[in-house]
Amino acid sequence: MPLENVIFRDIQVESLRDKVVAALKDAFFSGTLKPGDMIVERELARRMNIGTPAIREALITLQEQGFVRRVANTATYVSEFSVEDVRQLYQLRVEFELLALQWAKPHVTENDLTDLEKIVTNMVEAAEKKRAREFYESDLKFHKCCWTLSRNPFLARSLETLVTPLFAFVLNASEASVEVPVAREHLNIVNALRNLNDPEFSAVVRATLSSFALRGTSSMVAQEKTKVK
Repeated sequence: MPLENVIFRDIQVESLRDKVVAALKDAFFSGTLKPGDMIVERELARRMNIGTPAIREALITLQEQGFVRRVANTATYVSEFSVEDVRQLYQLRVEFELLALQWAKPHVTENDLTDLEKIVTNMVEAAEKKRAREFYESDLKFHKCCWTLSRNPFLARSLETLVTPLFAFVLNASEASVEVPVAREHLNIVNALRNLNDPEFSAVVRATLSSFALRGTSSMVAQEKTKVK
């Protein structure tokens, strides 16, 4: 959809970057801005009635979070992947995150597990209300907590680089994953961390992560078939 047809809420003076980020995320998750759409800094600044520096800072932040890709001296585009890209990213994600959870297992505490359960509760509520952005943010928070529990900052950083744009794109492209059963499926990981040891632990975690991957990939395949029709 062309930017001239997009309605953005007015941006206040304080925390301009964060407010622009929030406004654009609203546009992503409402479907107003779709994967592959172009965002021109000067046009966006005109539409929001603010200066281009705040727009540029916001787009840099969104690039770091995986929502957009920036082409120097040209424009910024909403992130877009092919079905094969999504499949390969999920394959990597399963292996890396399984490793992170295996490393987290010896260190996890009951307080850590309680915190993860609270995040799942937030995910369930967001799914019930079909609030894609809130679901996405809670989903990503859950997994980031798991990566941190691995106590390996390099692995956590690698996963954040890999998974954040994948999550952003799949949820942006399709709301098929914003469902209560998907949210509650995260409890499989919590219960495995609490109650299981290998080989059962790794089997349950791998099966759960693979289920997420299959669902995400299937939603993209369905989306592509819809476009062809």
